[in-house]
Order: sequence, then structure tokens, then C-alpha cells
Amino acid sequence: MNEQRPTDINEARPSSVTHLIGQPGVKESIIVALDSAQQDNRKFDHALLVGFAGGGKTTSAQIIAAEMGTDFIEVLGQSLKGVAHLNALLLQATDRAVVFIDEAHELDKSLQTALYLALDQRRVLLQGSRKGSLPVAIPLNDFTLLLASTDEYQLLQPLRDRMRLTLRFQFYDATDLEKIARMRAASLGWEVEPDVFQQCSIRSRGTPRLVLRLLQAAHR
Repeated sequence: MNEQRPTDINEARPSSVTHLIGQPGVKESIIVALDSAQQDNRKFDHALLVGFAGGGKTTSAQIIAAEMGTDFIEVLGQSLKGVAHLNALLLQATDRAVVFIDEAHELDKSLQTALYLALDQRRVLLQGSRKGSLPVAIPLNDFTLLLASTDEYQLLQPLRDRMRLTLRFQFYDATDLEKIARMRAASLGWEVEPDVFQQCSIRSRGTPRLVLRLLQAAHR
């Protein structure tokens, strides 16, 4: 059976670390960490992904989960409104699953504290339903936490300290942006004039998200 071709530009993201374009430092760090985790038969290390918006942090997180062959759970930091919501997120993670919190700096400081305590203790505390009842400790599975942020210093130091790996994203050069645009057009089966890729790349301010938006606009 032929695999259905994606139809949306955001659905055609790379699924393998070998297909990542640009960010050589980030790519090498991911490859080393993946090899180590797979050789030792363990989860991927907790990691902090730092860099500008639209730079590929989410794509990299998805690739890590795909390479590890595990579940991927994604949430925006500002969508977590309380400890109960955070606990529900952590409890749904299976062993070695990747929990990805984007814009993690938007997490309330109390939730950041609860998060690093949950990582340390491998459990969360749930309040009993009866009045005056003591909290019940529920163990957590051994999942991977990936935090993405454009401002790492809005994260509490103890939470940053729990991240064993830091991936720092730099702005892309025009050549890499052109390669990203070409690869995405090819995966979608789009017919695009060759000079369109170059024109999109030089107008994208070093940002993959922008080059893909321009490519999509040019294709319409």
C-alpha cells in the first residue's frame, strides 16, 4: 500500500535526525544522546531546547521521540493552569515517552517547582477526594522531559539543573533555508520554480518557519 503523501506544509516535517538541515551542533548532540540511550537501553536524557521562535525546536523534539520509537506528548507552557493539570500531563506519560513543554518559560513558578520535584521524586501527590484526607503519592513512569524556551532565564535554576542536555539553536544561513524549502516542497510533491526557493530563503531572516510560510504563499 502506498503511503499517503502529506498535504499540509506543517505535516511534512522530517522524522529522522539524518534529515535535519542546519544546526550542526544540535544535530551532533542529539545523535550522541540517541546512541547513548539506545546502547544503554534507557530513555533519552531530559533536555532544554533554547532558541528563537520558529527555529526548529518542536521538530527536533518530535524527531527525538520518533528515533526512540516512543510516545510524544506536546503541550504549551501557558496552557498548564494548575498543579492538577500538570499532574495529569505527567501521569499520562508511559515509560520512555517524550513529554514536550513548548514555551516552558510561560509556566508559573509554582508549577516549575512542582515539575522539578516530580522529576526528583518520580511521583506526584494527588489530594484525596474526602475533606481532610491526606495527599496520595502516585508513582510516575520513567519518561523524558523536553523543555523548549526562547528565554531560558525565565526558568527556575533548579529546573534548568535537572536538564542533562542543552540544545542551543542558532539562526540559519540562506543555503540551509533553501535546502529546507526544497525538501519540504519535494515531500509535498509541489512543483515550484527553482528561483522561488532562493528568493524565499533570503527573505526569511534565518528562520525555517518564515521560509516555509513564504514557500506556501508562493505556491498558492
